[in-house]
Amino acid sequence: MNGLLKRMLAPVHEALAGLQEAAEDNRRQGNNLICKGVVKSAPGGTRVVVRIGENTTPPIQFLVPAAGVTSHYRCPSPGEIAIVLNFGTGDNFDSCVALCGLCSDSFPFPTDNPDEVMTAYGEKAYTKVDIPSGKLTIHAAGGVEFVGTPEVKNTEGEIADKVRAMSLDRVIYDTHDHPGDSGGKTGAANQKQGG
Repeated sequence: MNGLLKRMLAPVHEALAGLQEAAEDNRRQGNNLICKGVVKSAPGGTRVVVRIGENTTPPIQFLVPAAGVTSHYRCPSPGEIAIVLNFGTGDNFDSCVALCGLCSDSFPFPTDNPDEVMTAYGEKAYTKVDIPSGKLTIHAAGGVEFVGTPEVKNTEGEIADKVRAMSLDRVIYDTHDHPGDSGGKTGAANQKQGG
């Protein structure tokens, strides 16, 4: 009787074993679907390697805010937190994408004021907008360079247009005089622009 019962239940046991194996595969794939990790490196500046626990991804793409006609580039920093999405839902990380930009102790937000929008570019430059007033602040310790705009240049504290620098305009203003109606000249400017 036992032998007959075992033979009759054998297909059920096989089916249960198959379901158990499929459930384990689904569990393992589900664990790898969305993972939190830390950027290990950014080879070539176009991909990142992310450490997830004891595992490391191959070089994978990372998300940027825009990558079309309007595009934005920012290479993730080693030590930055990343969420890894595994579109292949397999055991390896070949078809993953990294979403970077989470605040961490290593990389805190540059401000915690909800009325500001701020982007820090390392430690020496930032842009900040005060939303209520609409004031835009640009700080660049190394100066501001206008590329492709020959009308305006700013180098080492000197602003110039396509004609000349402001310091030369000040010299012209400070030393100029005007011809008078009777052929004489008026005096030079009594208020100087130069510093």
